[in-house]
Amino acid sequence: IAARGLAHPVIFQAGGGGFGGDDGGAGNVEISTFQQFGAVMVTPRNYYRLMQTGQTALLFPGGVREVFHGKDEAYRLFWPEETDFVRTAARFNATVVPLAAVGAADSVNILIDAPDMLKLPFGLGERLANASAAAPVARFNMGEETFVAPLAVPKPLPARHYFLFGAP
Repeated sequence: IAARGLAHPVIFQAGGGGFGGDDGGAGNVEISTFQQFGAVMVTPRNYYRLMQTGQTALLFPGGVREVFHGKDEAYRLFWPEETDFVRTAARFNATVVPLAAVGAADSVNILIDAPDMLKLPFGLGERLANASAAAPVARFNMGEETFVAPLAVPKPLPARHYFLFGAP
């Protein structure tokens, strides 16, 4: 099974994007590594089209908030209140298989949480806030999305990573 990953719009800023790398007919699509592996920009339209055409999609409902979790938030889910992705999958009778990835949060020590990064002195926090505000949002119905990673360092010994698939 070749799953099409729905990726944050930041990944597509350098070139191309959208469903199948469409650049609106300009003829100058630069295909990213993510696109070479089948990734499409996470938009409601792209998700709908994947489901409509019977393709396998890989979606992380927690998005940026879950990826950039804080020190005491490892392995917590941050799903949106509106779960339209479930209704869309049901509309096309898609099989939903839950997937859990365990280990990434155990591989790093978070030194400064993302909200605290925005409070850094000497204009650093302001610069991060401006960069976050300029980043495209993946959640169109939630307003502003904080796209600031926590400051983290790798742990000396690598952690094991497990990928657990639930029952459909």
